[in-house]
Amino acid sequence: MSFGAAIKVCFSKYATFSGRARRSEYWWFYLFLQLVQIPFGIIFMILYFAAFLPVLQQADSQGNIPETAFEEMNWAPLIAGIALLFAVSLALLLPSLAVQVRRLHDTGRSGWWILLGLVPFGGIVLLVFAVLDGEARDNQYGPDPKAGERWQTVPQQPYGYAAPGTPSAQGYAAPPAASAPAAPGTFAQDTAPAGVEPTPHAPGVEETPPASPRDPQGGAQGSDPFQTPPR
Repeated sequence: MSFGAAIKVCFSKYATFSGRARRSEYWWFYLFLQLVQIPFGIIFMILYFAAFLPVLQQADSQGNIPETAFEEMNWAPLIAGIALLFAVSLALLLPSLAVQVRRLHDTGRSGWWILLGLVPFGGIVLLVFAVLDGEARDNQYGPDPKAGERWQTVPQQPYGYAAPGTPSAQGYAAPPAASAPAAPGTFAQDTAPAGVEPTPHAPGVEETPPASPRDPQGGAQGSDPFQTPPR
C-alpha cells in the first residue's frame, strides 16, 4: 500500500474501529501524522512567542521582568495558537485511534489492548504489536487484507503444483518430468552402470524375462515365492 492510498483509506474509515489494517496502512498514516503535527507545532511556537513579546521587551539589562509587564501580554496570538493546535489534534485523534485498533485486530488481538498506552511502558508493547505481521488467514475481526498478495507471491501451475524452483503454498512438490520412451534397438534402461556398455537387442524380438531366483526354469511358477519348486 502506498503513502497516498494509506491516507485515503484511513480518512475513509475515519471512525471505523472494526476490521483490520495492514502494517503499511498503519505506518504510512503514522508518518502522515508526524508530518502534519511538525508544521503546526512550529506555528504554535511562533504565536506563543508573539504573545509574550511585549512582556519580554520590558525586561531590564539583567533579565528581570516587572510584574506589571504581564498586563501588557498579547493574549490573541496565544489563544489562536492553542485553538489551532487543539483543532488539528482533535481532527486526527479518531482516525489515529481507529487505525491502531484495526492494526491490533490484524494481529489477532482485541482493540482494548490500546489501553496499554495509559500505563507506563505500555506504549512499547503497542509498538511491538504494530511491528508484527498480521495473521495470514481470516480471523474473527475480518478477512486477511493481504490475502491477494500472499497468493500472488507463489506462481501456480495446473493441478496445484508450484512452478519449478519456487516453494509451493499447498506443500506439493513439482511433478517430475516424463522421460521419453526408449527407441527400438536401444537399451531398455534409461541409464547403464558406470563402465558397462548397454546391450542392444534386435528390433521386433521380445525379451525373455529373467528367471526367478526360486525358479531357474522361469515361467509363472516363479511368481509365487512360497511355492515349492518341482523336483
